[in-house]
Amino acid sequence: MILYLRSLAGCAFYVLGTSFFVAALLLRNDIEPRMAAWWLQVAELPFALCAIFYGGLSLYFSLCKPGRSSMLLAWGIGVPLGLFFLFLVFLNFF
Repeated sequence: MILYLRSLAGCAFYVLGTSFFVAALLLRNDIEPRMAAWWLQVAELPFALCAIFYGGLSLYFSLCKPGRSSMLLAWGIGVPLGLFFLFLVFLNFF
């Protein structure tokens, strides 16, 4: 299940990252600047969440020994990333 979640987060990360790149190019070249600016504002938190999931799970799998799971390692990676996401939400809304 966690491998599937990592794959899903990776696909979403690459799709949203590509859309951000395209929106930035559209905004820079004055092609639909309102829609591009709207997308850059709306999709930043989902992109950050996908990046955190994908990065955190990749870090966990790279540090964890094959065939074993470590709750301490999972909490040690998950808690700082969760706090970082809450900090991003705080910056976005306040």
